[in-house]
Amino acid sequence: MINIDFYTKNFRWLYIVFILTFCSAFGQTFFISLYSAEIRNTFNLSHGEWGLIYSTATLASAVIILFVGGYADKVSAKVMSCTVIIGLMCFILAMANNNSYMFLILIILGLRFFGQGMLGHLAMVYCGKWFSKNRGKAIAVANSGYTLAEASLPTVFVILMGLFAWKATWYISLITSSIILFTLFVFLTSERNKKAPDKAGTTQAGMKNKSWTRGEMLGSWVFWVAFPGLMACPMSTTTLFFHQVHLVNIKNWEMSEFVILIPFYSATSLFSLYFFGYLVDKFNTKNILPFFLFPLIVGFATLANATSYISLMIVFILLGLKQGAYSVVYGTFFPEFFGTKNLASIRTVGLAIMVFSSAVGPVLSGYFIDLGYDIDEQFKIMAYFGIFASALNLVITLKIKLPKTVE
Repeated sequence: MINIDFYTKNFRWLYIVFILTFCSAFGQTFFISLYSAEIRNTFNLSHGEWGLIYSTATLASAVIILFVGGYADKVSAKVMSCTVIIGLMCFILAMANNNSYMFLILIILGLRFFGQGMLGHLAMVYCGKWFSKNRGKAIAVANSGYTLAEASLPTVFVILMGLFAWKATWYISLITSSIILFTLFVFLTSERNKKAPDKAGTTQAGMKNKSWTRGEMLGSWVFWVAFPGLMACPMSTTTLFFHQVHLVNIKNWEMSEFVILIPFYSATSLFSLYFFGYLVDKFNTKNILPFFLFPLIVGFATLANATSYISLMIVFILLGLKQGAYSVVYGTFFPEFFGTKNLASIRTVGLAIMVFSSAVGPVLSGYFIDLGYDIDEQFKIMAYFGIFASALNLVITLKIKLPKTVE
């Protein structure tokens, strides 16, 4: 199950995909939402208004990604990666100095586009193009960057916000991303050699033994049937972390205790990444599709009725399993079913779905909260949606046959 030789021989390239996802944290909901109360108080926003700003900016970033994301098929990894991180740094600096309501919308757009959107997109594209038979393991390593960030940054920045003004803590983010940018200059001195260990030397074909274009994928029923499953995880997870302060309040929990339990989520997510990476490499994504949402279903059904920190810990463990499973399946679904030749262009649609889902969740849940429907009541609906998506994924598993090179 553990192939140490793979990790040592490919350390340089695995580090790149790992650090890209780690750096994306500064545009992720779990990080930005730490500042929700401060942002709402500073700009006098309600839950619904803040959710609308956040969702509008996120949706706008999804549209931009559709036009920009495909450049990862054409532009070198070094130029793309460094350009995106520099863009993220500009908006981190802007957040640290912003006093304008109108600029807040633009800043959230920039953080979401460069952070949540492009950095994660680049990491998954490079995993798909740089690796073949060990793609699941590579995607597990890449997504470990998210996991490490989720495990460490909330605790660190909650402490920092207790010591400094909230805007000042964004300079720590700026310094961290600057260090990451420097390491990319060091590691990305050249493009990955086609003869390097585990390099996909030839383009991998998808369904019907062909390389699909974005237009062809959008005309395939497989994509649309998989759509609910691809959006279930980002929509529910973003909603949970975006409204974590509200959740803590209605459950009568302490934010400090809530944050301390997040490492259970992160540790389980890390285990799940490598476990599902192994399963995908062994059995392929198609056969995992009907089952990977089960932890989401049980986790949100449990969270809806959770009252104690013990039950919250169990929820974080289940949601960690869900997150790892989704990250691997989401990363391998597109190259497995539609090929790698046009992977960046194809994945922009998947990324737009992910970003769209993460935008819809906060704004809808925010307005329902304003109407009097607490977030824990909404978690039950998320669990039912997971059941629906799993049933659709089962259809794909039963109906589709992939090329032998994939199966």
